[in-house]
Amino acid sequence: MLKPEDNILSWTKSPFSTEIQSEAKKAYDDWQKGITSELVDSYAHPLSFGTGGIRGKIGNGIGKMNLYTVGRAALGFLRYLKDTKENPSIVIAYDSRRLSKEFAELSAGIGATLGVKVYVFPKVTPTPLLSYAIRYFQASGGIVITASHNPPEYNGFKAYLADGGQLVPPDDAFIIKGISGIEDWNSIPMLSKSDQLYKKFVKSVGPDCFKSYLKDLKKAKIQSNAKPKTRNNLKIVYSPLHGTGGDYMKEMLSFFGYKSVFLVPEQKKPNGEFPTVQYPNPEEKEALGLCEFHAKKKKAEVFIATDPDADRLGVGVRKSDGEYEYLNGNQIGSIMAAYLSERKKEKGKVYHLVKTIVTTDLQEAIAKKNGIKIKNVLTGFKYIAEEMKQIESKKNNLFLFGGEESYGYLPVPFVRDKDSLSSALLFVEILAEKGDLLSYLNEIYLKYGLYRESLYSLTLEGSSGQTKIKASIEALRKENLIGKMVGGRKVISVFDYETQTASGKGKDSVFKGMPKSNVIQVELEGNAKLTIRPSGTEPKVKVYSSFASLKKPKKTSEIPMLWETLGNEISLAEKDFLQMAGLL
Repeated sequence: MLKPEDNILSWTKSPFSTEIQSEAKKAYDDWQKGITSELVDSYAHPLSFGTGGIRGKIGNGIGKMNLYTVGRAALGFLRYLKDTKENPSIVIAYDSRRLSKEFAELSAGIGATLGVKVYVFPKVTPTPLLSYAIRYFQASGGIVITASHNPPEYNGFKAYLADGGQLVPPDDAFIIKGISGIEDWNSIPMLSKSDQLYKKFVKSVGPDCFKSYLKDLKKAKIQSNAKPKTRNNLKIVYSPLHGTGGDYMKEMLSFFGYKSVFLVPEQKKPNGEFPTVQYPNPEEKEALGLCEFHAKKKKAEVFIATDPDADRLGVGVRKSDGEYEYLNGNQIGSIMAAYLSERKKEKGKVYHLVKTIVTTDLQEAIAKKNGIKIKNVLTGFKYIAEEMKQIESKKNNLFLFGGEESYGYLPVPFVRDKDSLSSALLFVEILAEKGDLLSYLNEIYLKYGLYRESLYSLTLEGSSGQTKIKASIEALRKENLIGKMVGGRKVISVFDYETQTASGKGKDSVFKGMPKSNVIQVELEGNAKLTIRPSGTEPKVKVYSSFASLKKPKKTSEIPMLWETLGNEISLAEKDFLQMAGLL
């Protein structure tokens, strides 16, 4: 791996344009003067692989997304497949962002240069279908070009292995080492689509792949007991938020009998500028404004939205007064988890629910009460996919549901990433059967306990921001937190996922089978947790809170007051915790 100054200097010569070379020289001059700036960071510090690959702003330099940094990642990954697989093949998909198609074609060309058989989706495609297609074609791996729900100036590169899941240890370390070892930018092949080699090795994914997905979705038997007429008449407003989901979601819902689906006209076409939203993220209420507007006009029972690569799902359900309740990721996931857990199970089978360590513990309560095996994994859906592989290898063991708080869920066993398509189907199926989902959610709280969650994100850009994030977590790591009060509750356990040590009442067994990760989680009295971790894909540090009510509600009328009390508790706890970390 080159030193920062060598990274900068490598951009001052061929194959780069005179404009880029001049910009790199300016960055080098600033570096020598000790100036810290975005320009210097762009050329000095490479994009690093996080929870899903590389992601960053589009621009020049080793720290930005461009043809050379994407080509470097693709070359390192494809070389690994070439070295470790016999007759390797790969599937490539892309979203609606700036340069996504170009990055996909670049990666395909690199595959062709190496003699790797490549299947490329011919149009913007949901990420979960890339995961499915890898298994459908029995490919060695996959690439999807997407930056998920980031602003328009971002793009990303995510790599997958043969099981359809994202990179996990030990493969990720070998692949990252291979990518880092590419120091000559001239070694990255830039093959044209018109080249005979490209035409020989690169094929287009046909419609048969999605048809097979729909058939497998039907076999998964996640449909409810709702009557066909109820499905047909259920009014659904849907927005792909200018992303990949539009055609696929409507076709999928229609296949299962939902004919009254209205696509938000302002957002239904792919557009990488995302002109109608500040952030194309279904976690943000602002992004769902047009959904709610059209839902009210149509008097729809529900509106749903997916992020640009259609792996995340947000929803709003109609209340009796005609207004809409926005459900958060933990609530959506818990409704699905409860519904699937409560259904009659096949005798002799062991069912599993998998969630991340920052997802609500309500789902753990649901699983335990219904005799479902529960497993907590690190943040990142790749770890849920890895656990699915383990479940699949055991006789009579079946995967039931997996999810994370960040609006990602998976209710089927044949995909290895979060999937908004199958999740949307399950959600509307539950709605079609239950009629009133808010009443069902209250039933869940009464039966399993009232839980409330929160996410606090602090953005710290550049190398200085990364230094501060690292220092804050190290400060917590060194402090004795046992017995301290956080938001009115006492710390009883501390779990350090980097050193894989537990203190207080915590036990080291929670780390079994987990790779190390720079995460610290504190457990408080009364079934409450706070977790701090740096984001793997964005310049952010995140604090997750999950608090159970100290008083279990006995009737629905008690829930609003207890919910408000939990909100106040969490706000105080977040403030205390951030102060301990030196971030406030």
